[in-house]
Amino acid sequence: MSIVDSEIAARFAAANARARAGDWTEAVSLYRRLIGDAPDFAPARGNLAATLLAARDAAAAFEAAGEASQRFPGFAPAWTVRGEAAMELGRPAAADAAVRRALDVAPDAALWAKRGLALQAQGDADAASAAFDEARARAPADAQLASAALFCGHYDPRGTPLDALAAARGWPNPAPGAPRPAPSDPDPARRLRVAYASPDFANHSCSYFLAPLLAAHARARIEVFAYSDVAVPDGVTAAFRGLDLVWRDMAGKDDAAFLAQARADKIDVMVDCAGHTSGNRMGAFARRAAPVQVAWLGYPGTTGLDTFDARLVDAETDPEGAFASEPLVRVAGGFLAYLPPPYAPEPGPPPFRRKGHVTFGSFNNLPKLNPRTLELWARAVAPVPGARLLIKARGLDEVANAGRVRAHLARAGLAEDRVELRGFVDGVAAHIALYEEVDIALDPTPYNGTTTTCEALWMGVPVLTLAGDRHAGRVGVSLLTRAGLPELIADTAAAFVARAAGLAADSARLVALRAALRARLAASPLCDGRRLAQAFENVYRDLWGRVVRGRPMV
Repeated sequence: MSIVDSEIAARFAAANARARAGDWTEAVSLYRRLIGDAPDFAPARGNLAATLLAARDAAAAFEAAGEASQRFPGFAPAWTVRGEAAMELGRPAAADAAVRRALDVAPDAALWAKRGLALQAQGDADAASAAFDEARARAPADAQLASAALFCGHYDPRGTPLDALAAARGWPNPAPGAPRPAPSDPDPARRLRVAYASPDFANHSCSYFLAPLLAAHARARIEVFAYSDVAVPDGVTAAFRGLDLVWRDMAGKDDAAFLAQARADKIDVMVDCAGHTSGNRMGAFARRAAPVQVAWLGYPGTTGLDTFDARLVDAETDPEGAFASEPLVRVAGGFLAYLPPPYAPEPGPPPFRRKGHVTFGSFNNLPKLNPRTLELWARAVAPVPGARLLIKARGLDEVANAGRVRAHLARAGLAEDRVELRGFVDGVAAHIALYEEVDIALDPTPYNGTTTTCEALWMGVPVLTLAGDRHAGRVGVSLLTRAGLPELIADTAAAFVARAAGLAADSARLVALRAALRARLAASPLCDGRRLAQAFENVYRDLWGRVVRGRPMV
């Protein structure tokens, strides 16, 4: 090297310090200059790629990690960052290839979990489950790995709700038997301090359901707190911060800091909006962050914890007999309120009028497109004369993923020339506008759409759903019930196929739905944030009263 090792080390330390401080631009500049002077210093190349990824420049991170891994094929961190960047870019097949190279060098639990995520994103639930099993075998006490495995399980059509409950109860609880914190002020009638904990106060599908609730809460009854784990704030984050609430930025802070903040704020009711999804606070909820703890929204199933006093659902998602570790509180009128996107265009005429054939469609994410779902859709579309199937999902730009989807559909009887696949669409407005190409939307199983279903209905597109046997597979039933469309709910695969054919043949019905669905949805309980806020406030008040009076919980 032309520069002495001590100088390299000092410059590397300076770049790392800027990266830790979040000064991405300066850190990247320092790393690039160091690489120019010491091109064989692998850590600088690896950290450059990692910093670019942290700065949300996934494309540059992918390229930088590729350069590092080509120059140093045995340098696992470069392959790891390349895999992470590929996932951010919606290229799960490339991510899997990179992670496999990293595993050749350093076969640790975290890398096996990353491989599980890459396989899950390709819709290969069997292989993803096996990868997560390997990760958990190597690190059985790692709660975050266990959470990722549980979340992956919702995409797997195998197993029963009882199996899912058993798996959730097997999550490695770091604090079994944690005591309930004493109320800071046991007055049963006072204004409550309610906090919503989420990593999704940003441009995320959950934000469409968080926003109307938080905005509609009666501030005379509760003081609203947002405990945010958003890693990279955006415009949606700014909108949340503009609401009448107390904002707590918890990103990067450990569970001990989270719990200390909750104690300092004297939170009465803490609502978990993440469950076992990425960025969750299950460790804090296992230790009891507040006298009353409630689960809602972000995770489509039971958490497995016994420290929650309620999980807010409804009679459609979780009918009597549903399996859960939490007491289930069924909210009348549905457990969600949806905020329609303001940039959505007015629905135009149904596209069959200009195309001359009916187009079925789905814009759900790729992991939900398992073989069972694709077979069901093929059976529904194939008998309809001239019908086409349009599937849009991030990851379908990759040849391997598109080929898998086409192959499953073809084996189920839907010819390739009747299928159109689209990958990433830049911008949410463009995504919404694409519903102008769809006459009838199809819901996946066993993990239904939520935001996608609401978007379709808002754009005048009816959605057919197959009622499943667990929460994740019954959200479609809830949404369509709220929208007054029970005829779009099928109890069996045969009924799903028959309803698809019947609706496709009823051109007058498709025209009428296109014209009326938006107004119907806007007037429904599904778009009534105040209705939901009042229902939740009543639940919180009841749970609080039980705690301070020493009564049994629900």
